[in-house]
Amino acid sequence: MAANLNTLIPDFVPYAKHLRDAAGASGLQPRITSARRSHAEQKKLYDRFLAGLSGLPAAPPGQSAHEFGYAFDMVVSPYEALADVGSYWQAMGGIWGGARDPVHFEYPGFKAPTPRDPVDAALAKFVDSLPWYVQLTIPLPFTTIGEGEDAEFAIARLMRWISDTFG
Repeated sequence: MAANLNTLIPDFVPYAKHLRDAAGASGLQPRITSARRSHAEQKKLYDRFLAGLSGLPAAPPGQSAHEFGYAFDMVVSPYEALADVGSYWQAMGGIWGGARDPVHFEYPGFKAPTPRDPVDAALAKFVDSLPWYVQLTIPLPFTTIGEGEDAEFAIARLMRWISDTFG
C-alpha cells in the first residue's frame, strides 16, 4: 500500500501535508499508513474486514476513496489524540472517519463511481492482474472506461501506456 501523500489527487496533497505537519508540530509523531490504494489492495483489506481480522472498517473494492486518491490514513501517538486531529481536519473542511474509523481522512465531495456495466469489471480485473508496483504508477484516467469505449479498447490503451512507460 502506498503511504505517500503525493499519490493523492493534486488538489488534496497540500491539505494532507498540512495536517501531517500540524500533527508533527504538536508533538504527535504522525505516520501515514495508507494513501492511494490499488483495487487489489482494497480487496485484500475488505476481505480482512469481512473475516473479522481488522478492527477498522474497509469499503468494498471500487467504492473506497483511497482507490481514487481522495483519502489517506494516518496514526498519531498517542492514538487517543486522533480525535483532536480529526476535529482539526473537520474544522479545515475535511471529512474524518470519526470513532468508527479514526485514522481515515478524506477530501470532501468524493462520490464512489457507479459501475456502468460488466465492461468496468473487465478493466478492473486486468488492472488487478498487474504487479502492484505497476498499478501504483497508472494515472487515474487509465483505470476507467471513457464514454463510448469498450473493455478491449480501454485495456489496449492501458497496455500502450505501460509499453511506452516501462519499455
